[in-house]
Amino acid sequence: MPKGRILALIVAVGLVSACTVAPPTPSLAPRLAHYTARVVVSCPSGELQTGSGVLIAPEGYVATAFHVVQQLVMGDGCTAEVGIGRRIDEPVAVTYEAQIITYDPVLDIALLRIVADRAGRPPNTPFPYAEMAPVPPAVGETVHVLGFPAISEGLLAYDSDTIISVGDCGSADTCWMLTEAFASWGSSGGPVFDSKGRLIGMTVGQRVMALGGIERRLTAARPVSVLHTLISQASTLAGTNLPAPQETRPASLEINEWQVEIIGPLGANWRSEPSTTQGTRTVLDVLPKGTILHVIPPGEWEGWWATADNRGRIGWVKEKATNVMLARAFLTAVTPRLNQGTQAVVTCLTQAPCAHVGYSPGYATSEAEAVIGSLAGGTQVDVVEGPYYVNGLVWWRVRADKIDGWLPEVTEDGYRLLAPLPAWK
Repeated sequence: MPKGRILALIVAVGLVSACTVAPPTPSLAPRLAHYTARVVVSCPSGELQTGSGVLIAPEGYVATAFHVVQQLVMGDGCTAEVGIGRRIDEPVAVTYEAQIITYDPVLDIALLRIVADRAGRPPNTPFPYAEMAPVPPAVGETVHVLGFPAISEGLLAYDSDTIISVGDCGSADTCWMLTEAFASWGSSGGPVFDSKGRLIGMTVGQRVMALGGIERRLTAARPVSVLHTLISQASTLAGTNLPAPQETRPASLEINEWQVEIIGPLGANWRSEPSTTQGTRTVLDVLPKGTILHVIPPGEWEGWWATADNRGRIGWVKEKATNVMLARAFLTAVTPRLNQGTQAVVTCLTQAPCAHVGYSPGYATSEAEAVIGSLAGGTQVDVVEGPYYVNGLVWWRVRADKIDGWLPEVTEDGYRLLAPLPAWK
């Protein structure tokens, strides 16, 4: 593991100046925020060091600047806390305990790993993480810089500008990416993204350069390529006291789901609303006896079941007509019906948006603070990642319009929330 002193230039980061925090483009905002971490190192002496970081793997690996966490190596009994961002101009959503895994003081980079939640329990969910850009950034490229600068009082801050210089990483003294995008003390270790939301660098300091005869403070970032060595070291470390990554992709998955079987002797009408007052005008289809439907939110309502068929079409079926049972509900185990790279539809029959998209699978998604956005029934989504099996549910990362996050295929109550895109659309 490399040893040495931090470059004086890097240690001298964090000169505070004024800045106007502008919101990122809407399509990037939810993703960039929940990849960004706030890092706090506390020591028994009372010394406190704060900085930023970026999640780079689902097992909770966090890249940051070494000068932010150096007391974990040099101090006695110091501990690290990682808080995960949620939205621009808001504080962290949840916090975790972390341990330092490996570091390079010369390049001023370090790698942490989240090991426990606030209650001391190992995390039981994969974390959101940034995708690394496959090619180095270029001069003139627009970048998006995030972090938790001291001047923002613990709020996640953002700025965007272009790259004005890219150095040669043959030497630590020249391994820089410089931009006028603002980052002050506290942002050290925070991520720098390209316009596709891919990680291209990590803030480590500031440099002063004369541009057009005027001295300007530039944000200095290490290109993401410098992290590869640390990642390789972390993957080969043995004998560490860290929890093994959770198995999130078991070979065989099953979902406990409520279904409805049509048992009426003549079948049953499938309607667009839970009412018969409009006669046949609301009948979507006449379902024959033996048809199986998936129960969807809101489930049962005044003797009617909200349902979806195997093509993702949604409608209502009445459980009983006079003295004749038309449908019966039952809980059964089914295999997931979605696949990465396909399309799906949100299946629910409520007036308001019903599918609350979270920034990580299984991860406090029912809490408002962890919700990226909400989707209404009938919304078509792209399935871009998954499945992850977390807390007894199967999760998929979906993308629709300006929302990009995670939904369970079936809710914890057994209601199907996502179905394959209808073949007729």
